Amino acid sequence: MIEQERREAERLHKFDKMKIKFLTNLSHEFRTPISLITGPVEQLLHLETSSEKANQLGLIRRNARRLLNLANQLLDFRNIEEKELKLKAIEGDFVSFTRDVAESFRDFSERKQISFQFHSPLRDYFTYFDHDKIERVLFNLLSNAFKFTLKGGEIKLNVDRDAEFEGIKITISDSGIGIDESEKDKIFDRFFQSDNNDDVMNQGSGIGLSITKEFIKLHGGSISVESITGKGSSFTIRLPLNDLKYSESSDNEYPVEQPLVEDDVTNEEPMEIRAVAQAQLPTILIVEDNEDFRYYLKDNLKAFYRIVEASNGKEGWQKALSSHPQLVVSDISMPQMSGIDLCKKIKSDKRSKHIPVLLLTALTEEDDQLLGLETGANDYMTKPFNFNILNIKIRNLLTLNEQFKNTYSKQLKVAAPDLKIESYNEKFLGKVVHYVESNLTNSQLSVEDLSRHIGMSRGSLYNKILEISGESPVEFIRSVKLDRAAILLEKSDMKISQISYAVGFSTPNYFARAFKTRFNMLPSEFLLLKRGDKAVTQIEGS
Repeated sequence: MIEQERREAERLHKFDKMKIKFLTNLSHEFRTPISLITGPVEQLLHLETSSEKANQLGLIRRNARRLLNLANQLLDFRNIEEKELKLKAIEGDFVSFTRDVAESFRDFSERKQISFQFHSPLRDYFTYFDHDKIERVLFNLLSNAFKFTLKGGEIKLNVDRDAEFEGIKITISDSGIGIDESEKDKIFDRFFQSDNNDDVMNQGSGIGLSITKEFIKLHGGSISVESITGKGSSFTIRLPLNDLKYSESSDNEYPVEQPLVEDDVTNEEPMEIRAVAQAQLPTILIVEDNEDFRYYLKDNLKAFYRIVEASNGKEGWQKALSSHPQLVVSDISMPQMSGIDLCKKIKSDKRSKHIPVLLLTALTEEDDQLLGLETGANDYMTKPFNFNILNIKIRNLLTLNEQFKNTYSKQLKVAAPDLKIESYNEKFLGKVVHYVESNLTNSQLSVEDLSRHIGMSRGSLYNKILEISGESPVEFIRSVKLDRAAILLEKSDMKISQISYAVGFSTPNYFARAFKTRFNMLPSEFLLLKRGDKAVTQIEGS
């Protein structure tokens, strides 16, 4: 019998883990469509001047946040079950933060005809707390209050200093159906649901209050409830959070993680990213299997970057090699090849390891983020995210990569004849450049010719040039020719077709395609950019 009980317990435990895994995967699936709701809404709110439309958009945003909190509950529960939760406390105004959360329920109170009041005698209360976890706590308690309060009822949220203990006290009271005395000690248990609440059809999953209690305990606080059946309930939260303005100690109770950008960055001025001519934009590869989400990213990034798309990791790898993007933005969970595997291939291949990779995912755990970063990813964002933050991260990665190239690049510029070559690699590359320039008009110039002149095998030449310049020998030869062509286009009076033959291209059409690949513009566009009206004659003569 003991053995049977042990096996039954193991079976139930495995079944519970399967349920948790299923719910966790389901919550991950929710996060992408929620991103597709919150992202466009944030942008529309930025642009909307009509107060009526802004109110409607605000309603959409608030309800999307509620959906996200419901999805996050499942992730929180999995994390509580399997891992040790960590506090990520940052400085903030607790009163203002609580008021913002309360505003998310304003339309809910109007629709259910429930009086909802937020009150605090404090103008502000700056302290360190985990914004994400406190938001979940407030959302859970307020959601329950509205769920169990009938039409015409009343809900109050009060924030004040704690008179008994140094810190802050939050009280959420309602005039709802109340909690039976026999069940008051059970409501914080996982999966507990009352059998006595016939007035409420959907009582939820039974995990919200258990998560709430865990988050409050992480802050060193406590939660208690007073209730009378048929009269209502009152939840009291006590948090030992010091007021920074009056605290005599400079030591923080919690480890502080300063965020790079707050989630509410959309309330600030829109970021100033100047959209340049399409032909000059850097190329970004977007790898995402969700077609709607991929379109959303492309639609919002196309004003600043030239976009190449791929629907899975395998296609993304092929596009990374063929389109030579300046940056890759990739989802993690994809068919055929995951974003993690794609990042590994990009960072382990000489042809692509210089390309920055930014991973997007619905996975929120730190271990998942570490796995992504350990493969060589340059940055990481979880869904749903603020689009302005994504755009800033992309811009910063591109700027950093460009600065790195400018500082450490060993590739010689054709337009720098006075450059002194000192290192072996520079001498080697100088010898290659000199040979290519000496045979500039030869359209039949091959890698075999170059390897014979340099005195090394084709394989060794390939590895050496790729190591120094980041390009294959064929690409490097073409780059030297195109750089010389750019100088001729800018400084000479030669026609485009003449220049194409002068730098060793067999046809002007092939020259135009190669030029656009390197400079993101056609030779005629380059002429107009560099020489303006003076370029018309050269273009017409081409």
